[in-house]
Amino acid sequence: MIRHGCSVQRPLLVLSLLLCLVLPTLGRADAAERDSPSCRADQLKKAKVTALAEFEHRGNDYSMLTSTMDVSVPAGWAHASELLLDAHSPVYRSALACLVSKPALGQDDFRDSEWRFKPVAVKADGQWVKVHYEASTWVQSAFSAVGPWELTVTKDDWRITLTPSSSLKSANWESVQVNLGGQGALTATPPPAFGEGGTNLSWRHKQPGQDPEVTFRPPAVQQWNFITTSLEAPWGAWETWGAFSASGAFWYVASGALLLVAARRLKRSLAGKTMPEEARALRFLRWWSILLIFLGLLVYLGDNLYRLLARLMAWEFDYSSTLSVFSLAFLGLALCLLGSWSKPLRVSVSVLLAVILGWYVVSEVFDFTLLPTADHELSTPGWTVAALACCALMSVCWLGVIAAGQRILLIRETRIPPRLMVPAAITAAMVTVLWSYLAFERYWDRISWLADPGRPEFQTLWNQTFDAWWWSFPDSVLVPLLVIVGILAPLAVLGVLRVCRVEQYEKSAFTPAPAEQFLLVVLFAITLAPVGNHYGLSAYAFTLLLCMCTAWGVLALGSSVSVLERPFTDKAPLGMTISQTERADVLRLARRFRELQARLSHLGTANAAERAERESLEAEIDRLDQSLPAGVRPVDLPFACGPMSTWWGNARRGAVIASLVGLPATGLLYWTYAVKGDSWTVNAEDSAGFLWITVTVLFWQIAWIVAGFFLGALWRDLPGRHGPTKALFVTLAFAIPEAADFLVAQALGESVPHLIGEIAAFGSVMTCTGLVMDLQTFQNERRYWATNAGMVAYIYQMRFASVAFFVAQLLALATLWKTLSEVTPTSPTP
Repeated sequence: MIRHGCSVQRPLLVLSLLLCLVLPTLGRADAAERDSPSCRADQLKKAKVTALAEFEHRGNDYSMLTSTMDVSVPAGWAHASELLLDAHSPVYRSALACLVSKPALGQDDFRDSEWRFKPVAVKADGQWVKVHYEASTWVQSAFSAVGPWELTVTKDDWRITLTPSSSLKSANWESVQVNLGGQGALTATPPPAFGEGGTNLSWRHKQPGQDPEVTFRPPAVQQWNFITTSLEAPWGAWETWGAFSASGAFWYVASGALLLVAARRLKRSLAGKTMPEEARALRFLRWWSILLIFLGLLVYLGDNLYRLLARLMAWEFDYSSTLSVFSLAFLGLALCLLGSWSKPLRVSVSVLLAVILGWYVVSEVFDFTLLPTADHELSTPGWTVAALACCALMSVCWLGVIAAGQRILLIRETRIPPRLMVPAAITAAMVTVLWSYLAFERYWDRISWLADPGRPEFQTLWNQTFDAWWWSFPDSVLVPLLVIVGILAPLAVLGVLRVCRVEQYEKSAFTPAPAEQFLLVVLFAITLAPVGNHYGLSAYAFTLLLCMCTAWGVLALGSSVSVLERPFTDKAPLGMTISQTERADVLRLARRFRELQARLSHLGTANAAERAERESLEAEIDRLDQSLPAGVRPVDLPFACGPMSTWWGNARRGAVIASLVGLPATGLLYWTYAVKGDSWTVNAEDSAGFLWITVTVLFWQIAWIVAGFFLGALWRDLPGRHGPTKALFVTLAFAIPEAADFLVAQALGESVPHLIGEIAAFGSVMTCTGLVMDLQTFQNERRYWATNAGMVAYIYQMRFASVAFFVAQLLALATLWKTLSEVTPTSPTP
């Protein structure tokens, strides 16, 4: 007898086990004894070399150093023909290493961490074999080697030195150039022959042993971005306040605190004693906010506390990765306990985590090599066990994310059963681990690009690097998992409002109550406010406050000019009367008014009958106009009310429409940020690359949902009579903080977002959402029109201003595609 639910989970479990068994064996390096050939430096004295080192500070959070090197070797060089072979050929690698190897790496460690976004180009013309070689790196450590250059970062200045390979020391260095990216050189030895502005220095035909060396002071912004993220001795104290520590945790602390305040205000706004469901929903929001704060502090500041204890207790080994394992376990367990009501699932997760953590502790204490430890490398069976442990740990974390996410949104409704959540979590965990393994293969290919697999140390270094990769895996995935939790956090507001709303008790509540409006503003701000860092420190307090102020400003403006807020009977808002009127009556009134206007526009004054009918129509139009507040016409009422009978219905409809309309924009933004240019090269080598892909897609989809929900919930309070106009003001609330963050970053010379593309995408999604909501308001009249275009023209009563507005929206869409297709994003910092 087959039990229900087992047929899906068992194959996935078996597949995950097979995956973990197979992955490690696929990457084992085959070593064969092969002698490294001599480089014959005596034949390279006539070689011609040019070298350029170029810094790019502005537009990067970390200064970028790019090396460009051109080498022309005589065709008679013993290894010249080997340069024409495939890049994976051992003899090609040995020949190229003679020209571009780095003395700093030494003989025993060939791992080269520079980035090469363009392949090495080799051409031969019969007399010369020409090699063009470009490499880049970001200044994130005190020492960097890129191309034939070495960069040393000290407390007072930066020093860049030419360090050619031993084979090319006696070659003809025709040109050596250093471009400091706008910074002035403090010292330069030997004295340069040419220069410009103190920042562009060059030497001609340098002599052997006289390698150029330049010192300079970097821009303050890039220097502080480096200082606040460096753990090295001179700057370690500042790291506590940087983006990887306190500044990173600030978003979670601020967002959790705002949600706690908003929950308290919402509770006070509910009439009388709260119902059990309301109390549970508010309690969940409070616990979710507290958990968000605690997780932010744990992930971003837990390692700082660990390092403090390590210094005080003089620990010999680094156990930071074990700390990340425990942090991951706590994150997954907390989310599972918060999101799942299933007792068997909770017990199973707890037991599984106890086994994993116990095995990690046993491995550390007794020096077992079946899991990554601080002082021993993994054994060959340990590769399989480590992959299996990572799969199990990630399964718990993904299960927690799914369980917490479904509880956030499905308060009061049926929840997703465990038999669906568990296979989904296992699948996501397997993809995460598989991506990490494939990223390691790409990473190893990059750092061993000049290594001969036949060298004795090749397999040894592969083992060490593979062990370090799995050792750092928990630390790599911890931050993106927390970011996913943070992206889901604002959705708790939607789940709470599903249960706790004043309109459930007061039928005249045609718009959200003040406490609900504050909650919506908080939701909008913590989801869409830019998370900017300047000088390595968080500027989120500024952008968060600005985003809340702009959202409140738009809401305040709408409250004074919106149709339903106009005073009517007994000085009460018009919306209170309309909310107690049948929706069909409001639509009939608007339709009658448009028909009267259409008939009036076709009447002339040629005879008495037409004049009499015209006077009758004008009188009826005046009567309908006078029955409403000044400046409000019957045709405005359906637009002001929206497609649904309550503000909550409008909010849900807006969220659904925006999430669907925003799918193409999400794909385009993902392609721009994560795929285009050199971005994919960097992301493909990220151990947590799959998680960061999820972060990008999830963020923009939830941004559309939240913005659509905000638009629909406050539809009756926003300025403007039509949906696209209301959407314009929501876009304005998004654009002002984005523009402010952009201008500050641009002025300081830091990395800037694609402002125009993001605002154009947001505005286009909101405009389409507003248009669709207007159309759905009059969906019962669709049967009277042959096409949607005809109905749009009719219900909007198209005039020149309306046509111009829609043309402007089409231009915004064209701007979006043009901007995102032409922009060349800076490669993301690894």
